[in-house]
Amino acid sequence: MLFEIARENGTYKVQPQGLAPSPPSNVGLLEKHIEHWLADHPDILLPGEQVLVIAQSVSGQSMADILALDSSGRLIVVEIKRDWSSRETVGQLLEYAAKLSDCGYAFLEGLARKYRHNDSLDLFATFQETFPDSPAVRDELGQAQRILVVAPEADESLRSIVAWLTRHRVPIQFVPFTVYAGADKVPRFLSLDGAMVVSERETTNDSWAGHWIFNTNEAYGPGAYHRMFERNVAAIYGYPNGPQNLEGARKDDLVLAYVNQQGLRAVGRVVDGHVASGEGIFLDASGAPQPAEYHLAVKWEALVDPAQAISAREAASAFGYNLPVRSVFGKMHQGKRAALLEKELRARSLGAQAV
Repeated sequence: MLFEIARENGTYKVQPQGLAPSPPSNVGLLEKHIEHWLADHPDILLPGEQVLVIAQSVSGQSMADILALDSSGRLIVVEIKRDWSSRETVGQLLEYAAKLSDCGYAFLEGLARKYRHNDSLDLFATFQETFPDSPAVRDELGQAQRILVVAPEADESLRSIVAWLTRHRVPIQFVPFTVYAGADKVPRFLSLDGAMVVSERETTNDSWAGHWIFNTNEAYGPGAYHRMFERNVAAIYGYPNGPQNLEGARKDDLVLAYVNQQGLRAVGRVVDGHVASGEGIFLDASGAPQPAEYHLAVKWEALVDPAQAISAREAASAFGYNLPVRSVFGKMHQGKRAALLEKELRARSLGAQAV
């Protein structure tokens, strides 16, 4: 039960009328309502990720409810069920994914043009604008898929099927949601729990394990990452909120450095977590320091040759981790998979010559 907290004459009061979980069908909420809402706010489906919606279902056509692209260029196939979701849903989605894997770039661009009402839309250009650091190439967009089942609940048959498919590396996830309504049966809140694999063991034991991802911002400071690795710092400059984008880490936390257009290049250990003013990492065309530069001391323990970098695409396909490459500095919440990426980087750093 949810209760509204209202401020009244300087004090807080709990409103007497609570909001209770309600089946969507009992409060007049249609699948199309949920579909439109999620298409307009796709980041809610996959917290921490940015996605590009390219299509929605059309009446009379056999298609998933929402199609989108992630930062690795994978096609996200979303099927929404208003009420109970069963094993037939999985079969339907696998059929959609199989058909879409053979459609090719031109087909996806055609869907995007209809969805955006723009007959001259260049899908790859739009993708690059949305994900400027993505290594994806034009003709490979959508060739790999991710499947999301969005429903208030799933029967045991569906859960066991999804769990089995996940164990066998089929990229399928279940996204449960809850609708809250008052006594008037008017839906007031819709809560999504975020995409999850249907495996209690996997979801409970893959919490944050002390790893951070840091984007060296090579796009805005060519060559800066060389100096960061040489001087054992993670550095930023020019942000209006000062050092805040580097704050939060503690002594001995681990940092995986991502270099634009290359991939993950290094593993380092945070020295003390203190962010201080610095200079000499980001330089303008004349070689002069840029203003408002801040450093986080990181002892870079493993450096990988550019040819051995783990690209965003490889991280997603081989390790199941969709890197938040647009983040400046953030936690890598899937602890087990982040640890695998760290281990692989350390293994690849053996014999690396170039920084």
